[in-house]
Amino acid sequence: MNMAAASYNPPAPSQAHTVLIVDDEESIRRSLSGILKDEGLAVIEAADGESAINAVREQHPALVLLDIWMPGLDGLETLKKIKEISPSTPVVMISGHATISTAVAATRLGAIDFLEKPLELTTTLQLVRRVLSPADSHSAVWEAVDPTEAGSLRRSLSLNQVVFAHQALRGAARPQKTIAHAAILYGQGLHSGRKSGLILEPLPPNSGIHFVGVSETTAVPAHVDFVESTGFATTVRLGQTQAGTIEHLMSALCAYGISNLLIKCNSEVPVMDGSAREFCRLFDDVGLTEQDGEWYDIKIPEPIQVGNGKEWIRIEPADTFSIDYTLRYPEPVGEQQFTFELKDPEAYRSQIAPSRTFSFVKDVGHLQKQGLALGGRFDNFLLIGTEGAINDAWRFPNEPVRHKILDAIGDLYLLGRPLCGKVTACMTGHSDNIALLKAVREMLQR
Repeated sequence: MNMAAASYNPPAPSQAHTVLIVDDEESIRRSLSGILKDEGLAVIEAADGESAINAVREQHPALVLLDIWMPGLDGLETLKKIKEISPSTPVVMISGHATISTAVAATRLGAIDFLEKPLELTTTLQLVRRVLSPADSHSAVWEAVDPTEAGSLRRSLSLNQVVFAHQALRGAARPQKTIAHAAILYGQGLHSGRKSGLILEPLPPNSGIHFVGVSETTAVPAHVDFVESTGFATTVRLGQTQAGTIEHLMSALCAYGISNLLIKCNSEVPVMDGSAREFCRLFDDVGLTEQDGEWYDIKIPEPIQVGNGKEWIRIEPADTFSIDYTLRYPEPVGEQQFTFELKDPEAYRSQIAPSRTFSFVKDVGHLQKQGLALGGRFDNFLLIGTEGAINDAWRFPNEPVRHKILDAIGDLYLLGRPLCGKVTACMTGHSDNIALLKAVREMLQR
């Protein structure tokens, strides 16, 4: 835990503002206790679930900070019993190695938020202050927030509405859209190898698409201005908030015309089966809601090209959005060419979404030495050997080139508005896609 903090004049402690810290690690309890006492709060400590339940029953704390992994009663069991005793007591879960599914389970049992170890001082104090907010700047009284108002893993986020600030090069008008209700997906990060998942939540009109960590308060827009890296995947970052391998999800979002969405994940979007098929199924299952607000295609007025020779990408004026991609690899892939026009979700779902991330046997060791593809498994990407795909059958005879188009659709959606133009590409990847998009952005800013 980072112990540095800005100077603060604490209010006088009050029993109405007691925080219960539940953790089997004495060092964690001692550190948190000292910090919260400096903030003017009374603190109770409990080393196990049974002691925590007794403390809630007898002392009625205003907030409980509850570790998940404890001997005896674990955090989720303790949370359930606390909610049976005192449904209105806000509980924040703490863990150093919890998955999205654990966070979701805690939320369903009544937890209002989630903190990840090692605890970061500023984030922890901000969360405590939100739950126990001063009635006014001159009072020592702290009041607990109604947990029903706090909502499921919801927090006050400042959203950068860069997409809607200046919509130049206006093409056709489109309705803004979000998902009809919150949804959850579980999976694994392709490059990190860590268990991961997604919590998708609707956002109001003129918000844009944003990524945020499960216990973070800074949201990073899905926008080219925030692209940090493009090595084997596209990653966006703002401050400490990072979301990697976003291209498959962004591709499906583009195909379905979703303009406003909050995406909670642990650093990397899960790879699912290596395609965008599961994202499409999710959107079909939860449904979409049309929203008010201006939103326009970006109509390309003149040709733009990045690269030349064997590797290049070009966009030129057209009445629709299409991608004509040529791929050239040694056999058994060989030369593949495919043209796809993005007219509607149905065409995308049948022709592009099922195509999977692919890699060659000869390259896997090199990638893993670089700390990449650590989550690669036989069921989440297409592994190609000298005789063809060795871990599954091709979904299309030209599946690799279709996947390149899938990636390009996702990367080229990072201006938050659909493009209207014809894209032609040869042997390009994420870096080329983002370079082209930056050139389009410059045109928008003229």
